[in-house]
Amino acid sequence: MSDTILRVEHLSVDYKIKAGWLSAVNDVSFSIDRGKVLALVGESGCGKSTVAHTIMRLSIDHNERIGGNIFFEDRDLTKISEAEMEKVRGKHIGMIFQNPLDSLNPVYRSGTQVAEALRLDGMSKREARERVIQLYRDVQIPNPEERIEAFPHELSGGMRQRVMIAMMLARHPQLLIADEPTTALDVTVEAQVLNIMKEMCDKENASVLLITHNFGIVAEIADRIGIMYAGELVEEGEVHEIFRNPVHPYSQALLAALPKIKKSEGTIRTIEGTVPRILEKKPECRFANRCPYADETCRCSSPEAKFIEDGHMVRCHKR
Repeated sequence: MSDTILRVEHLSVDYKIKAGWLSAVNDVSFSIDRGKVLALVGESGCGKSTVAHTIMRLSIDHNERIGGNIFFEDRDLTKISEAEMEKVRGKHIGMIFQNPLDSLNPVYRSGTQVAEALRLDGMSKREARERVIQLYRDVQIPNPEERIEAFPHELSGGMRQRVMIAMMLARHPQLLIADEPTTALDVTVEAQVLNIMKEMCDKENASVLLITHNFGIVAEIADRIGIMYAGELVEEGEVHEIFRNPVHPYSQALLAALPKIKKSEGTIRTIEGTVPRILEKKPECRFANRCPYADETCRCSSPEAKFIEDGHMVRCHKR
């Protein structure tokens, strides 16, 4: 069995809009090994959630144009039917969405929604209830016998997030996609949620694709980190290597924008400008308009991904 559970190759996603095609993701490639955590970070609008939704084959309007390949355990998810994909979702790949209140059905009790997936696997109603109670204990929900009878609006944000995690863990997925799993949670609950995810990796050899803006979370849980900008993966490597030696100018700018421990370390830097909307794919570096090192080469040709050392990739003309 291969050590790699997910392999994304040259993924591109374009959305049809009135002005033409919006390039949301462009030529993104990465892989995740079993039992490992890969974090995708970057500003809002960089394509992180689009990558996650494309892996899961979730689209609202079906107005996208997708290129490239997504291999899950050597099976190309872009080539299988929707019926086959439904068997993959939840059972083999689970996903925690950004807003758990939107993800949970308001008219059903929380325990009923978690048990639904178990019933699909042939478990009896009584067995499913006992399993849900145990799952609630595993994700540190107090009084699980009572909480399974609660409706989503009767639970706090942290509780709802744990219900979503319990729902995803119920069927023992090999890969968990966590899209901003700790947004709006206080630091205590955030730490508990991260511990649950780490235990899942350790106990079940499961893998995680983590999407976040929080570099503290990345440092705590991730094995590798991918920096995304304007739909492209501009740098990827082992997490401590990226923190210690960021090579791409955008990676350097992001890390320079982190809060400092001491005043003597200087003020927090900002990145001038905003992430561009790419309506026309042109041969250029997408970060050129905000990069202090950009020259004519950057504005006239697209940089190719290259490895500066083992496992450390960067997409930049200057590196």
